Amino acid sequence: MSNAKHYLWLVGFSVLAFWQIGQIVYWPKPVQTLLLYAPYIAAALGIFISVFLNRIQPIFLLLTLAVLNFAIVYFFPKNTGQTDVLAVTAFYPLLATFLPLNLLLWILLPEKGVMSKPYVFSLLALFGLQGFGFYWLMDNLPMNVILTMAQPVGASGITLPMVPFLVTMAVWLVIVIRNAFQDHPKVLDNTVIFVLILMAYGLNQYASFGVLAWLSSIAAGLIILSLVFDSHQIAHTDQLTGMKGRRALFERFTGLGRKYAIAMMDIDHFKSFNDRYGHDIGDNALKLVAYQLSRIPLGYPYRYGGEEFTVVFPGKTAEQVKPILDDIRVQISEVPLEVMEKGQKAETKVTVSFGLAEKTERSQQPEAVMKLADEALYVAKKAGRNCVKVYGETAAKTTAKTSSTTRKRSQTKEDKA
Repeated sequence: MSNAKHYLWLVGFSVLAFWQIGQIVYWPKPVQTLLLYAPYIAAALGIFISVFLNRIQPIFLLLTLAVLNFAIVYFFPKNTGQTDVLAVTAFYPLLATFLPLNLLLWILLPEKGVMSKPYVFSLLALFGLQGFGFYWLMDNLPMNVILTMAQPVGASGITLPMVPFLVTMAVWLVIVIRNAFQDHPKVLDNTVIFVLILMAYGLNQYASFGVLAWLSSIAAGLIILSLVFDSHQIAHTDQLTGMKGRRALFERFTGLGRKYAIAMMDIDHFKSFNDRYGHDIGDNALKLVAYQLSRIPLGYPYRYGGEEFTVVFPGKTAEQVKPILDDIRVQISEVPLEVMEKGQKAETKVTVSFGLAEKTERSQQPEAVMKLADEALYVAKKAGRNCVKVYGETAAKTTAKTSSTTRKRSQTKEDKA
């Protein structure tokens, strides 16, 4: 699933969350009561799934949401008085500032799983130290600093103080820019963008019954869903090129219709290329080829393994597909690749060969068609590489050539007779 598709469900659930805010007061009393516990239930479920999937980042994101809800409920009493004033002027601005900084912290720290005990304990210690640091700031911050942090934004409908508001906006911008510059951002990275929006609005409406709990529960749900999608993506995606891998290819095979074509592609002389320029340059060549293949119209490219790629064309014949592959082949051969040769920068190029086959009465299973495409690829390599060979055409030309040779020999014998 592409990032665009992930944004669709993230936006959809976020719209649902905001749409229901005004309806919370009309929910049945048992549902309202359950809502107050929902953030902790969702966090516990997410932590369980995170441990099962060996992911540490979501655990601390979910812990942050749970602790935030607990702090708001526990430290904001219902009665009026001096405690309320202290909470609003000091506790609330600090808490609202700590939230975005924590969300940023947990996604910036490397994902090392839950099996690395020293790493897990260090993160737990960091999480605990923040609690001590929070109370230290509450006791030691000068009153003028506290009052500055509590200054309102001054805009209608925004109760979030100025400092937390600016910090939230800055963190949101940092995460967006970071994700934009990543080649393959995780679904969780994009999810945190929406989590931050939901939680910022929840804190803005902390005094309204159930709003923070509702938005926290939705935010936790988004994190859980991102875990599922990330796990699927890791299992089906080649980490080097970002292209879907062999497992995804065979899943695609189950949904093909009555007409389709399959192409097998191989980078020419890739082993000698790797030996000459090194594996890093070889990886760059693979990325270059993968990028060009991703631009193929009407086709679905996959990295089959090593320097081999597969492209599936549902609803297409080999005749329709061959010109497309020829265009891509030419484009790949024209793109310069920067290399280091004898200590100096130089440019080189790579070429590719395609073997193409389509579904026939004799080969109706995708695996069989792919095998025919592989045979056509072998013919392309024997023909000098940097070309596209179609299985049916190759066989037809060979048969025609054999028949022509036979006819010539027969004619020669007749003439001699």
